[in-house]
Amino acid sequence: MSEKNMPTPKWLNDLQQKSWEPEILLSGIVLYGMFKVPELLDQFLDFYKLNIHGNSSDINNLVSLFKTGIYWLITGLILHLICRGIWIGMVGLSYTFPDGIRMEKLSYKEPFHSKVAKIPVYEKIVMRLEKVSSALFSISFMLFMSLIGGYLFFLVLVVIPFSIAWLGFDMPFEGTAFDIFQGWVIAVVVIGILGLIDFVSLGYFRRFKIVARLYWPIHRFVSFLTLSRFYRPIYYGMVTHFNRWAFFVFLLLFSFGSIVMTGEMTQGIYPGDNFTQLDYWSNTQGHTVFSGYYNDQNALYPSQRANIPSDIISDNVLKLFLVANVSFEDKMDEYTPMDSLREVYPDTLEAALQTMIVGRFFQITLDGKLIDANPWYFHYNQHTEQRGYLSYLDISDLKQGMHKLIVRGPKKVWDVRWVTIPFFRDFSEKRYNAPVIEEAEKSADFQPKPFGIRE
Repeated sequence: MSEKNMPTPKWLNDLQQKSWEPEILLSGIVLYGMFKVPELLDQFLDFYKLNIHGNSSDINNLVSLFKTGIYWLITGLILHLICRGIWIGMVGLSYTFPDGIRMEKLSYKEPFHSKVAKIPVYEKIVMRLEKVSSALFSISFMLFMSLIGGYLFFLVLVVIPFSIAWLGFDMPFEGTAFDIFQGWVIAVVVIGILGLIDFVSLGYFRRFKIVARLYWPIHRFVSFLTLSRFYRPIYYGMVTHFNRWAFFVFLLLFSFGSIVMTGEMTQGIYPGDNFTQLDYWSNTQGHTVFSGYYNDQNALYPSQRANIPSDIISDNVLKLFLVANVSFEDKMDEYTPMDSLREVYPDTLEAALQTMIVGRFFQITLDGKLIDANPWYFHYNQHTEQRGYLSYLDISDLKQGMHKLIVRGPKKVWDVRWVTIPFFRDFSEKRYNAPVIEEAEKSADFQPKPFGIRE
């Protein structure tokens, strides 16, 4: 007896009839967790860039792709819950009105009578919604796994070999080595594109005898690296039971939308940056008051470079916090070797020598004038949960008005503006605060009178 003709076990048949119960439970649980995951991924990315490896483009792409897959999963599960909600309503309706729509009560004339008469019976609608709901639940996970599998393909063939050669063996990618690596990347991209076309076109390459033979090893290789065994049953089930053209268009839109969404989340600083049609809008340093530069405003988007207490400074002391970045340390050691400082200051603690290196590496200018920011102190900013270096700048002689603080690196190593922070110097010692009205004063006897009316 073949597997297709084997009788369905009773327990499996019962489970199939009641599949909506675990579907709704899992959708609710997964949705609750998925809404929290993007924020956690952003926190992981920031931590990785600052503390593990400064050149994080690969991890950034991975995080963006994960977030894209999660948003697809959230969208699918929301649609699934909506469809299940309609399904439950129709189940209740079929029980409440077992005879369905009673056409004799409507007394409609043509063409309205024929239109209403074509509405299926409630049981048929329930069965159709059951299939759609289960399909949505399965497709949601198929889309998520296909995105992750696509990144694993490039991770195994490009990112890991490059990281091992560059970090593990310190191989410079120049000359012949660069040409070889570039050719390898092009070959991987071509194979990946062929796999994507085959995936979206519902296996177009597999319909021709000779092409299928040639494509077979590529298909096996790509399928293994993209973990297609986890979503292949869902994929073939949809291909063989849904309208092929509709499913092709759906996969095409999914692929294009995923590329756009991943690029948006990788490049955009604020949500919607890559889609806004505002002409007079820019994130260019020196012309933007970025909220992340100010410690009292950066809850959502803290700067990964530096911050000061506020955009309005009324005190005579300005606290400048520079965020520590692992990519700086090699440049710092190159600019001021630790051994050279030990020769000059043999009895100084290593921590003090490190703060001296920070002071020599960063150049602080205020309104174009170089200022002495020493001494520096190690500091953990509990508000932004960042490690870094803290300095106290004397600005008692600074006039009231707008000012610009710029942090640069040394010209010998890194002659670029690292950060530009505008702020307003304010001498107002007293600021108006609305009086607090006690509960007892909120009665009618204490309500403010209209202007011009006296007791």
